[in-house]
Amino acid sequence: MSNKLLLTRGHRHALDQAEERGVWRPLPLLYSEIDDVTCLACIGYGETTLKALVEVRDFRGWPGADGVIRMLPVLGDYQELLSPLPLGVDEELLGWLPMHEADVQILDLNTFLAISRLSDIRAIPGACTQRPLTPSPPVRPYQSWSRDRLA
Repeated sequence: MSNKLLLTRGHRHALDQAEERGVWRPLPLLYSEIDDVTCLACIGYGETTLKALVEVRDFRGWPGADGVIRMLPVLGDYQELLSPLPLGVDEELLGWLPMHEADVQILDLNTFLAISRLSDIRAIPGACTQRPLTPSPPVRPYQSWSRDRLA
């Protein structure tokens, strides 16, 4: 059994807020995909590195408004990485890196911890999934609105 890392997308403070709540958001995963998942990492919009992981203690089925059951990660401890992991080469991540909140990739945790850039994991056979990305429009990144922009 090899521990797995769930890689997803969210706003800059999503991981901190989820750790406080104790759950992430429901994700479109199959039961067979979550067996060995022990950690979650989130790429923030506009960020170029991964800085932390959160322990995944369990998954719960979560019925969506459309009737489809999604998997809700139940979170544990938050752990900063010893040094931020750069995303790496854009061309190698294109079409694979989660770009929407519903997008996920599953990576081998030991391989993830050993690489120097996230893009390096794509060249290692069996180290990551090649899940299709969501064709829906992207979620807008967090923006701070000033009064003059609202007028």
